[in-house]
Amino acid sequence: MGNLNNGLFGSFHGRVGNLVGYTLNGKNVIRTIGKSNKPPTLPKLANFQRMTVVNNFLRPLQEVIKVGYRNEVIGTDRNTYNEALSYHKKHALKGEYPEISLDYPKAMLSKGPLPFALNPSILKVDGGIQFQWEVPADMPSNYHHDRAMTVLLFPEEKIISCIYSGSRREEGKEFFQISPDLSEKHLEAYLIFVSYNGQQISDSVYAGSFAKVAQPLHEISLEE
Repeated sequence: MGNLNNGLFGSFHGRVGNLVGYTLNGKNVIRTIGKSNKPPTLPKLANFQRMTVVNNFLRPLQEVIKVGYRNEVIGTDRNTYNEALSYHKKHALKGEYPEISLDYPKAMLSKGPLPFALNPSILKVDGGIQFQWEVPADMPSNYHHDRAMTVLLFPEEKIISCIYSGSRREEGKEFFQISPDLSEKHLEAYLIFVSYNGQQISDSVYAGSFAKVAQPLHEISLEE
């Protein structure tokens, strides 16, 4: 049952019929609920698939998104997840329904004013992944001690590994140890810089990917 707070013109909380009232980020929201018997249109199906693809991508990254998009929502009633969802629906998808998929190089895990990583790359080494990036000779000294935030996403497993405060920007590299059971899995890598005091962040930059290594087929011998 719904309740009217502060009289007829106050906020409405709860459910009456097909109306639901609640508060979201300090604002009163009323929405309708219920099922439609009409078959979904092609645009609706395409939008549903876009939402599904983006949500599947962002769910494992929620803690990263909270850090990466926090400056984007300061002073607004928006939240970091919805901000990231809106960006990726508009800018990080490819294909047409029913083959819509995430365009990983266009994904943006953070937005901020710090200089982003230049020419990042990844390399498989014993025990993990080596991140590398270019360190300009004329880089201002106030950026030398920015910390690398390295992110590995394993899409099929729907998990991430993250180093929130790693090597200094001036070092130009970061070793990322990963468990052996993930070493042959499909991974996507991103690099972000965070200021030494943690107050500022850079745009994320796509660092590369490795495809899942196919498992060899067992040989079968047939006796005559």
